[in-house]
Amino acid sequence: MLKLYVLVYKGEPLDYHEYRHTALYLKLPDNQSFIMHILGTQGMFEYAQIKNKDPSVVGSLAKVVPVADISEVVGSGPIQSTVAKTLIKNGPLDLDWNCQHWVGEALSKLAEREYITVTERAEAIDRMMDACLEAMDD
Repeated sequence: MLKLYVLVYKGEPLDYHEYRHTALYLKLPDNQSFIMHILGTQGMFEYAQIKNKDPSVVGSLAKVVPVADISEVVGSGPIQSTVAKTLIKNGPLDLDWNCQHWVGEALSKLAEREYITVTERAEAIDRMMDACLEAMDD
């Protein structure tokens, strides 16, 4: 089975909920892994993928939220492609939009393609937001 998670990193330099960074993490049965996320700031976000890196060395990891076990029949390619094609909002009206929104939208795309269920998507988003609200400096 492929295992999909949401990673929640502490905000830096201050750990406010809106500064917590979120990403998707795909772990394969052969121990390959992919961290998929957007980097940047409002109006300049870009998609990035990190292969075979321990999520705890990428930043100050606050929580790992399990999303779903996905059949190996699906394969990692379609998952990665769907996530990579998730719309990144960099427009002048999107100043409140961030990586937390992007992760939610990526999970919605995965649910639309039935790689995960709508329930798994909703539960993952709820747990991601709970983890963001646990920020220490709020």
